[in-house]
Amino acid sequence: MKASISCALLFLVIISTNCNKDIGEVTLTYNKATAVYGDLDAIRATPLIGLNRAIEDPGKIFMGDEVLLIGEEGKGIHVFDNNNINDPVPVLFIDLPFTNEFYVQKDIIYAISHYDMVKIDISNMLAPTIIDRDMHAFSEPIVNNQGETLVGFDFGVVTESFELNGQEAQALLEESILYFDYRNNMIPKSTIPSSFAGNGTETDQGTTNRIALTDEYLYVVTDNSLLTFVDNPTELSVVDKQYLGEGVETIYLSNNQLFIGTQTAMIIMDISSEENPFLLSSYWHPMSCDPVLPSGPVAYVTLRSINQDGCTGEENSLTVVDISNVHNPNDLVIIPMNSPFGMCIQNNYLFVGEGANGISVFDIATPSSPVLEMSFPDEIYDIMPHPNAPNRFLAAGPEGLSQYEVDYTAQTMTLLSAITF
Repeated sequence: MKASISCALLFLVIISTNCNKDIGEVTLTYNKATAVYGDLDAIRATPLIGLNRAIEDPGKIFMGDEVLLIGEEGKGIHVFDNNNINDPVPVLFIDLPFTNEFYVQKDIIYAISHYDMVKIDISNMLAPTIIDRDMHAFSEPIVNNQGETLVGFDFGVVTESFELNGQEAQALLEESILYFDYRNNMIPKSTIPSSFAGNGTETDQGTTNRIALTDEYLYVVTDNSLLTFVDNPTELSVVDKQYLGEGVETIYLSNNQLFIGTQTAMIIMDISSEENPFLLSSYWHPMSCDPVLPSGPVAYVTLRSINQDGCTGEENSLTVVDISNVHNPNDLVIIPMNSPFGMCIQNNYLFVGEGANGISVFDIATPSSPVLEMSFPDEIYDIMPHPNAPNRFLAAGPEGLSQYEVDYTAQTMTLLSAITF
């Protein structure tokens, strides 16, 4: 037994360790997720329309022509009337427990909730209705000895002792969070629905998506898999599931191809046969957090390091990848950055939110050669362009959501309105 080596490795992934060579134990301080159980049928029956409420834990965001949607982590979706971009008005709260990821296409919201995929009609914004619910799409229910269903986790930092080579100590070589059931037995992360996962400390604000949509099919990535749903007026159901490997983060649809961002690669899948996506190629990069944004002959990949909100890795950069041959993607340019998060393209400019380091705006008139054109100090993490106004965008920052207008000639950025949290 190489106790000293085990101690050294564990120290890299946890806050503190203390190996006891005599009794074969290791004391670890880590993020523990303790199972919460409840009545799943009652939760599914929650009335969809809730009263307006304060935004406490913002998550996913969406910007439409006349509406803003702001996810409340694990609770539902805030709806704002944005007809007056200078003064968005809260309309209602869509009460959808245990959801943290949604996607909007026209008048439909697709949302991950518990074990389910939910399709919601918002054509009448004051009276949203559930069109369909594919139950157990992501996992079969996990129950306790009382017959109650696992519906979430409570997160907290704890210090506990484990066997030196036990499954908990070994799991912490690769994970920063461990999940436990009602018996305090560890639950493998691979069996946990993606809507339950989290780190208990950070929010997943995002224009970076886990959902993509064609006319008749829906594609959803979990932490390790790609699920394909058939989607038509009478059916929403899983027809294919493929394991991709751990660390899957984002998905983006472009030209019958899915660009999937993971912590170690950009994966390109072909969906010319929509029910059966198949692998075209993979572009490997240093381990990090990374959204992927394809644009014509190139794809933009941002890599963020371990120094930024728990991401693993050591690289902070914007990489331009040549995808003119999708079977053999290659990097063209690697631009060092401070802390890249979300990004978007608007009016031949690439906007990259760098958190506390502001926002960087690149001229991409020549897609393969981004040129830094403007920088602004506003603390921005994720960014979404207005669907029809080519000089307006929505940004997520530490205090809330802000709407800006850009004057590309004067190189100025003007705050139009803000929704504070």
